[in-house]
Amino acid sequence: MESFQAVRELAHEGDHIILRAGTYREAVELKNKSGVTLSAYRGEKPVLSGLDVLQLEWRASPQKNVYVAVLNVSRVSQLFFNGKPMVEARWPNLPKDANGDWNFFSPDVWSTVDSAGNSYGTISDKHLAATGWDVSGAQAVLNVGPQFFTFTRPVKEHAKGSAVFHYEKDLGPSLAKHDEGGSNPLFNDDRYYLFGMRQFLDAPGEYFYDKEARKLFFYAPGGGNPAAGVVETKTRNWGFSADAASTHLTLDGLTFFATAFRFGKDPNHKSSYIVLKNSEVIYSSWSDAVGLPADSKVELSFPTIEADHSQVVNTIFAFGSFSGLYINGFDNLIENNLFHDFDYSSSLTYPPLQVSRATLAMVGKAGRAIVRYNTLQRSGGIQMQVAQQDNQVYMNDLVDSFQACYGGNKDTSALYTQNTFCAGTRLHHNWVHGAYSGTPPLPWGGGMGIRGDDKTAGLTVDHNVVWDLGAPGIMIKSVDEPTPEQANLCVNNTVFHHSVYNDVKGGILIQSTAAKQNIHSTVVNNLSDTIFGWWFAAPMGKLKQFSNNVQQFDAARDLTNPEWLDLRPAAGASRILGAGVAVEGITDRVAGKAPDAGAYERGDSVYWIPGQRKSKASAPIVPDHARNVPVQRDALMWKPAYGAVGHTVYFSASKPGLAKPANAKTFRGEDNVFALPQLAAGREYYWRVDALMPDGTVITGDSWSFSTR
Repeated sequence: MESFQAVRELAHEGDHIILRAGTYREAVELKNKSGVTLSAYRGEKPVLSGLDVLQLEWRASPQKNVYVAVLNVSRVSQLFFNGKPMVEARWPNLPKDANGDWNFFSPDVWSTVDSAGNSYGTISDKHLAATGWDVSGAQAVLNVGPQFFTFTRPVKEHAKGSAVFHYEKDLGPSLAKHDEGGSNPLFNDDRYYLFGMRQFLDAPGEYFYDKEARKLFFYAPGGGNPAAGVVETKTRNWGFSADAASTHLTLDGLTFFATAFRFGKDPNHKSSYIVLKNSEVIYSSWSDAVGLPADSKVELSFPTIEADHSQVVNTIFAFGSFSGLYINGFDNLIENNLFHDFDYSSSLTYPPLQVSRATLAMVGKAGRAIVRYNTLQRSGGIQMQVAQQDNQVYMNDLVDSFQACYGGNKDTSALYTQNTFCAGTRLHHNWVHGAYSGTPPLPWGGGMGIRGDDKTAGLTVDHNVVWDLGAPGIMIKSVDEPTPEQANLCVNNTVFHHSVYNDVKGGILIQSTAAKQNIHSTVVNNLSDTIFGWWFAAPMGKLKQFSNNVQQFDAARDLTNPEWLDLRPAAGASRILGAGVAVEGITDRVAGKAPDAGAYERGDSVYWIPGQRKSKASAPIVPDHARNVPVQRDALMWKPAYGAVGHTVYFSASKPGLAKPANAKTFRGEDNVFALPQLAAGREYYWRVDALMPDGTVITGDSWSFSTR
């Protein structure tokens, strides 16, 4: 099909519409259309673009390198040049990284307020005074107060050359308290930046639209005339949408560029049986206007699915000011996706992946989601929020959280749930690592790994590995005076290199110091150097069971090789091996007489490696080209190929030997631990893992090697 718009006009139930390669600058809204499949023609890439090309007459402005053109539109929300996003002129300027791309995760994104003179509604900043500007009427992006959220508000009452400006005190109840850190007022570590004035336009890649004069000012990369390139502007927030009456829709192999999709209307008007797979969603949101007032006319757009029984599978979500995906409903599957570079302004409202919301209004309207095999990388704030009951969140890799949390947002966590609404949810077999909020040392805070927050009930957290954190690895709160049915479980987790920003090191915190919280909960088999009843090393209160946790633990000594991501207990770690106690339904895979402490069972035939799976085997352990591998090394492991039913391992002391069937061993299902023969010193070894697919085809893996010391 050459016209994407024809989908709306021609599609009928049972139709399979094939899109050819090309850029479709259209928006399609389906109403009461069901049973339709849209897919890419084999080997081709159809792009659903939210951009239109601007044909403008550019002329030089009095300002060097800045060109101006007449553009008669109401607003310019996004501008692209030669396929790359530009930014609205702002102060301070947005830095770039080593590749020349915008670096939203640099500390220089924000201006830092003075150490005194700030309060709710007031900013004091000597850096602003030094500009000599009057910024009255500019838009301020405010990461203020507890810094959980970020808001955009107009600047008012500012004078030329003054350090002080004011904004409306309408940011909500979280702004009316003092810093939990205790020593400094809450607002004296605020961060902010400004946009919306032409005087901010002074760097390549910036633009400013004067809506009164209907003129677009642009400083193109390289400083030349923009007419030499392709200038595009966003005109479609929603490249594809379907109402609640449209069900059983499949989108396969499509690329959304600078636009988003929306299925269903709201939690009370959901669609069902929506499938998005094998696709890409790039630059779905690109705007400075975060945390707007409720009466704002600006429509925040990010991929949204209000639907039951739906699937988002094997798709890449990349680059966005807001969330990568919001999905809400019953029995949804979010599987094998990659999310990276979202939530640039660090607001808890816009994690890369949001599965429903923890509000009373959502109760009975969502739950039972399966979230697995996803990789989430580089978020300005948290990575994933999961809400409502009976969700299964497992085999996900969450890395590099809180990248925009400079100076604040201390009380945050990478994988988050909360409230009695999460009952029946299980978070298990996930990696959470690289979670630093960028805040200076504090008595508490700095970025947590996994968190069951206020009023958590019926949550199970097991077999997770959490490391490289600014704050504790796992925190589980509780309702006051819980019933036995509201018990939480914290079982067989491994936590190390944590609490970097904390004076008191607490690997796992179980709230048990107030109102009998967690009195019926179980905390067993965990591998963490410290487990406390709350902040500041509070002793553990009364729990139903607190036993078999190993706290004399050093990761470098007691794990096989954390540097290679071999997180099994070391062969000689006698305090860990068999140190656990059986927990029904959780410790079912036991290699010895009793479970090992921590997330991995030494001797298991499966070494689980979370995150998005590729089309062939990946993530070799030991790593490719590893050197000085000890001759005592016992095994090789790998991440299975996506959809594989088994794998064949070829191992040889020579590369040609990988072609010999005699050097092959086949593994079925998830089994992925290849027992090594006795290795010789100073030798090079080669191995390859081929994936066996359900249809009988074989996907040849890469050749890997390592050498012994």
